[in-house]
Amino acid sequence: MLRQWELPKQETMSRWHNIYLDNVAYFFTATVVEYIPALNSISIKEFMIDSLNFYREEYTTKINAYVIMPEHIHLIIRSESGENVKKFIQHFLRKVSRKIVTDTQSLLSHEDYGQEARERLDVFKRHRRGKAIHKVWKERAKGEPIFSDKVMKQKLDYIHMNPVKRGLVKNPEDYAYSSYRNYYLSDHSIIQIDPIDVLIL
Repeated sequence: MLRQWELPKQETMSRWHNIYLDNVAYFFTATVVEYIPALNSISIKEFMIDSLNFYREEYTTKINAYVIMPEHIHLIIRSESGENVKKFIQHFLRKVSRKIVTDTQSLLSHEDYGQEARERLDVFKRHRRGKAIHKVWKERAKGEPIFSDKVMKQKLDYIHMNPVKRGLVKNPEDYAYSSYRNYYLSDHSIIQIDPIDVLIL
């Protein structure tokens, strides 16, 4: 029986082109090819958190909200420089993709996980383009600029309810890798974010 991430899915070239503006918040979504749950392990999630912290300092970027799901991530980030937002998301996703490939390769000789690791690497290779050996992310991360409080609140709610709607937890506060805990529980133990006052609307 095929795993969920092995089911054939038709993918098309993305026509979306991000336009980066100064002092504008962006809602980003990045998804792993064929919806492979490559972000599901604690080690990958912790690596992603460390990388978010690194690039927020490197490119003076604020993280307003986030959620790390098994096969995708949502972020709301902003910076005084649109170019910094561009560099942040590009370098962050590239770093995470390399980590995913390296960790997957390390499992090739594992008695229990070797076969699944080979299958995942085959998927990453099948989607590669140009000179790349592997392609982890489904397409270019789509960055939607947010220009109103109403849209910001909608995006925040969407991010925070994502784990509940997927059936991963019963309540949003039960999901560790989400900014819901920062906003509603003042729990900054995973990552310190830059909260938005629009939450109270």
